[in-house]
Amino acid sequence: MSDHADDLHDEDDPGYRGPAEVTVGNRTVAVDVEISGRFDPLLGRHVWRGRLRRLAETLGADSSPAPGTTVTITVPDAPETATARISEVDLWGSHMVDGISRPPYPLPTETDGVDPA
Repeated sequence: MSDHADDLHDEDDPGYRGPAEVTVGNRTVAVDVEISGRFDPLLGRHVWRGRLRRLAETLGADSSPAPGTTVTITVPDAPETATARISEVDLWGSHMVDGISRPPYPLPTETDGVDPA
């Protein structure tokens, strides 16, 4: 029997940690983000989650986006923006997001480490 324990972990996915522009409605702000993901063989696509630090504080105390709000994330030197939905606010006030589109960072491939799309 083969050992496939590592099949569930995509060690080559670098994810992204650093500054990003996040657009909520018609407002764009700069915040720090942590994003990571993996290929899900059941869905047949890359799934990703992330944390948006200090989003409510940056938008203004009375503008904290609620779970279910759609946001757009742009990271420096990224080929495209990404769309995510806020899933929850954690104990530290960070907004957790679930990716809807491709992630905002390049995906690894077996050939050269970067997804050509």
